[in-house]
Parts: sequence; structure tokens; C-alpha cells
Amino acid sequence: MSSESSLPVARAAPGAAPWRTIARWAPLALAAAILIWHAQQYDFVTDDAFISFVFSRNFAEHGQLAFNLGDPVEGYTNFLWTFLLGALMVVGIPPELAARVLGVGFGLGVLAVTFRIGERVLGRGHPVAGLAPLLLACSSGFACWSSGGLETQLYTFLLLWALDGYLAASAGEELRGLRRMAIGLALASMTRPEGPLIVALFAAHRVATNLIGERRWKPNRAEWNAVITFLGLWAPWFAWRWWYYGWPFPNTYYVKAAGAAVPGYDAKMRANGWYYVGRWFAQTGLAWASPLAIAGLIARPRRDARFALVTLAPIIFVVYLRYVAGVGGDFMGLHRFIMPLFVLAALAVALGVANLGAAVARVSSRALVATAVMLVAGAAVLGAFADRQLALTKASLRFGNFKNDRGIDTPAYLRAYTHDRVLIGKALAPCVRPDDYAIFGGVGALPYYARLRGIDVFGLVSSRVAHEVPRTNPRAGHNKWGPDALMLAHHPTIVLSCYDLRAVPGVAPLNHCAGFWQANGFEKVVLHVPGLVERGEYLTFLARRDRALACPGLAR
Repeated sequence: MSSESSLPVARAAPGAAPWRTIARWAPLALAAAILIWHAQQYDFVTDDAFISFVFSRNFAEHGQLAFNLGDPVEGYTNFLWTFLLGALMVVGIPPELAARVLGVGFGLGVLAVTFRIGERVLGRGHPVAGLAPLLLACSSGFACWSSGGLETQLYTFLLLWALDGYLAASAGEELRGLRRMAIGLALASMTRPEGPLIVALFAAHRVATNLIGERRWKPNRAEWNAVITFLGLWAPWFAWRWWYYGWPFPNTYYVKAAGAAVPGYDAKMRANGWYYVGRWFAQTGLAWASPLAIAGLIARPRRDARFALVTLAPIIFVVYLRYVAGVGGDFMGLHRFIMPLFVLAALAVALGVANLGAAVARVSSRALVATAVMLVAGAAVLGAFADRQLALTKASLRFGNFKNDRGIDTPAYLRAYTHDRVLIGKALAPCVRPDDYAIFGGVGALPYYARLRGIDVFGLVSSRVAHEVPRTNPRAGHNKWGPDALMLAHHPTIVLSCYDLRAVPGVAPLNHCAGFWQANGFEKVVLHVPGLVERGEYLTFLARRDRALACPGLAR
């Protein structure tokens, strides 16, 4: 137990009263129940998740991690997640189901490791060790991206598992703790491209700790073991993906962060990124809770797990937020890019409440008074936060709440958009031939369900757009737009990037984009897709005239 606290803590020793065991685990069990319920309020798979699903299916069915067979382009940034879903497809579990179950499962894993860290730094059975998992479970963003179908919670779990190993090493379990840290960081770096950034921060903190605390700069046996473990897992994978895809970084990096940009682009990108960060502070309530969180990062300068946490966490906060702002944030609402910081913030708040109790204990002769103060303060923070987040969850899911916030889409819009592309993909599936090739806008659910080859104008699965087209749009994830001439060079038969949805029958004009394609042998067609909810059930798009596209509900 940290020296900051003079409070007694419950220990579930052999023969201890059952109520102490129940009291110890009850907050985690409650947090798990809340998260399962909260995630089910969202219960969706966002369109971008289906990009990975296409790669997973081609891996399961053909052994190729490619969007278009025979053309390996790394159009995903979540290898481990994509690979895992593909492996499950081999045994017959569809990714639409697997992604939902795994997302919630890894979210529950995050709660469990957060609770473990809370007890590691506060003491087993500490009265507020379960506060951080409860805050996470009540968080709208945490619940949303435990759903959503993306790798967010897998990545967060791996980073947190690595952090727990690092804290264990700081508390004396050096060899095992650092090995676990290395495994977690290697797997996290195979899940998200910013993983190596976190590796660098862990390494820098360890080096600084050794220099300042032990006056030592040479790695010891446990540290060398961790380096070898990390490189033994990560380096072969990195070499393989560079060989397989031909580039050192994912194609999405070259789409979003590389290449020429129009004048003023970088400043607008950073402004959008800092706005995204600001929305996280405002919507989570961290703006008003920050004094308590900062108070939680105060610890006496000693080499233990708590001191390691409170000195490493601010470094991760500052660097990670700067990184998120630098890439422009994200176009999907509720802060999925910042998810690992949710956990650090929740732990900091819990430590702040614990420090409050320790302060009371120092001026009071009764430990029960300090415990009561902590429990009341923790309940007040949790109650205010839960009330705020419940309102945010309801607002973010309200049907019709489709207007984006400076390019950030609401979960309600993401659900509606994906719902419609699923139906459009299923409606197009009877029309599609193996030799068809499409130009897409959104490249997720529609091509997945239509089983339609092609590339997207944003360049996520197009190496030519990624490497040949300048960045013109500071909205995250939509930074490049492939020009029509470049798209035509792929000899498409269907163009779905030039489209319109209407509530009334008839062909939409498409005056903003149809001229080029019509001059090059394409015609406008309209497909009636019952059940579309965003703007109407009549989809106008373009198909090559000599293709003579025909399927149920299609008209010219």
C-alpha cells in the first residue's frame, strides 16, 4: 500500500468474512453489468469496420489479406483485429457477430485490468479501487466503442495489460512484469499504428527512472529480456507486412498524413484535431473533474507502482493528445482515438478521491471517517458523471441527430449510414458479376455485402490515390479525393462515389459529378432499396452503358 494513505484496507485472506470478499468484487461486477447494458444501447457495427471485414473474408476464403484479390494494399490499420476476425471466419463465425462480442469482451477485460491496477497502486480491497471501472462503464464513449465493430477495446486492453506489467515490475516483479509489458506492447503495435509511440514513451520513462532513481544507464537482464521479447514478436511481423504490401507504413497513413497538401491545410488539420480533443474534455466532464484528476497524480517520490503510474500517465497524456490533434482527430464521434486516455483519466480521478481520504485520515483519528469521506466523494463523482453520460448517450443516439460537429459524425448518423449501406449492398448483390469493378465513396458495408471489387475515392484501399494525390480536405479520414481521370484508369463498370439518395421515385440529376462519367460511356440508373432511413429509398448512381446492369428494383 502506498505511503500516502494511512487507511486500513480489506484483505481477502483465507477465512476472511465473506462480506469482505463480496465488498471487494462488487464494484467490478456492477461495472461489468453496466457496461454490457450500456454497450447494448449502441449495438451497431460502423461502416469502417466492414473494411476490415472484407480483408478478413478474403483471408479466410483465399488466404489473402487484401481488399481486392491479387492486389495487396494495406487499407486497414488494425492487423491483429483483422487477422483475428478472419481466423474466426475460418471456423464459421461471421465478423458482424464476432466484432460485437469481442468488442464488449475486451471492454470487460479493460474494466478487469483497470480494477487490478487500482488495487495494485492503492492496496487490495481499498474503498475506491473499483471507482475507475465504474466511471469507464458509465462513459458514453467507452460504451459506444465497446460496440462499433472496431479494434478500439482490443487495443486499449493490450496497452492496459502492458501498463499493469510495467507497474508490477516497478513493484518488484521485474522479470515477469517487463516480459508481460513487452508482449502487450508488441501486440498493441500490431493492432494500431500508434502503438510504437507508446512503446517509446514506456522506454523513455524506464530510462529516466533508472537514471534518476538508480543512477544506472545500462539495461539489466530483465530489461534486455523485455527488448528481445518485444522485437521477437513485432519485428518479424513488421518485416512481413513491409514485404507483403511494399511500404513501411499502412496505406491509410499515406492517405491521411503524407504527401503534398494545399496551402493552409496543416493549420486547419491541427485546429480540427484540437477541437476533437476539446470535445473529449467537455463531453466526458474531465474539464470540471481535472482538479481531482491532477490531485490524484500527486505521490511521494519513491520507486513503487503508484509512483510509476503517476509519473508515466502525464507523459502519455501530453504526447498522445498532441498526436491525436496532429492527425486531425477522427470523424467518428465519442472519442475512440483517445480511448486509452479514458482509462488513465478514470484512474487519476480515483487516485484523487483516495488522496482526499488520505488527507482526512491525517487530521482525523478515526479511519472510518476518512473511508466515509472517500465513499461519499466517490459516489458523488460517479453519480454526477453517470447522469451526464446517460444524457449524452441518449442525445448521441437520437434518430435524426445526423448533423456533424465540425466534421465529427454522431453515432446516430453512423448507425443510419451503415444501416443504409448494408441494404444497398444486399440489393446490389444479385446484379454483380465477378468481373465488375466499382468506384466507391464509403468502402465498408456496401462492397462487403455486394461482394463487389473496387477502390474508394478517399484512397483507403487505393495505393495510387494514397501516393499520387495531394491532401486537400482537413477532415480526418477524408483527406484525399481521387480525381475522375485517375478513377477512370481503373476501368470501373459501376460508380458509386457519384450518387444521390431521394425520397421520391425518379433519377436524380447528379449535376455535380455525372458529366465526366456520362461523357465516358456511363449512364445514370436508379435503384429502389426499401428500408433506407437517411434520405430516401431511391439511389441514383452510374453504370457503364455496355454493362447493361440489371437487377430487381433497378431502372434507368
